[in-house]
Amino acid sequence: MKAILKMAGLLLLSGVIATPACSGATNPRANPGSDLNGPPRSIALTIYRNFLVVAEGQFGPVLQHQNFVLDTGTAPSIINTSVVNQMGLASVPSTFRAAGKPVAGRAAVIPEFELGPIRIVSLPVYVQDLSPLERDLGVPIAGIIGLDVLSHSSFRLDYDKREIEFGGVMREGISVPFDARACIAVADVDIDGKQTHMLVDTGSDRVIVFGGNFSEAVWPVLRNTSEFGSSLVDPHMPVQVFSAADIVLGSRHFTADRAYFLPATADPAFDGLLGVRALGFRALSYDQSSATLYLQ
Repeated sequence: MKAILKMAGLLLLSGVIATPACSGATNPRANPGSDLNGPPRSIALTIYRNFLVVAEGQFGPVLQHQNFVLDTGTAPSIINTSVVNQMGLASVPSTFRAAGKPVAGRAAVIPEFELGPIRIVSLPVYVQDLSPLERDLGVPIAGIIGLDVLSHSSFRLDYDKREIEFGGVMREGISVPFDARACIAVADVDIDGKQTHMLVDTGSDRVIVFGGNFSEAVWPVLRNTSEFGSSLVDPHMPVQVFSAADIVLGSRHFTADRAYFLPATADPAFDGLLGVRALGFRALSYDQSSATLYLQ
């Protein structure tokens, strides 16, 4: 799961809170009548700060026209505490891992969820207060939807067109395998000559390396900064900064003007976050038949 991480005044929905598996509790069941292989169907997106994607979905006939952040770095999906209370759903204590640390939280099962042609019944989710995110964006947010939901259909998310199209997609771009157990996509990335495994994250517009996954000698050329993170896990998280980090992904070279290094953060599933917009990608596709994500 994710926390809301504020760094240098920028909202980052970063993978500082994450869980390695999203299918351990109850398997969501797609509606057998849903035609996810039929004609493409697109829905409009609102994009905040040139990276944060919000789409309209609904909880069946109960709550319609709800706003959801689409975040490939979140697994399982998160539903706002206020919405769970409004629907009168029971939640149970649950423990998730946050930057390698166990954190107490709550979980629930959503009876029905719909996004475009995707319809899922009995969807297991984490429950979290998203009011800070709502205040920051100035709009109500019912939840944060990850690949545990989006992977029920092939899709193409286009930042320029501001739409997500469900259905068959072209297998074009830099390919990243999708882990169906964890419901995340992790790319092999070379950063300043160091091999890393980075979570593909539409919920962030930065490259963020978890320093706790490496020895202190691995990245000696860092400059200190007065910036501090503010997350639900550690409100005084120290941050260091790369200047013009050299990044190789899928044999292509990129340069990130600034990349963040969190020395006290670690995660066994990945070494950091690769914000899709941080490297200038304009679209992201998922091919369900090959379980592959494509960065374009």
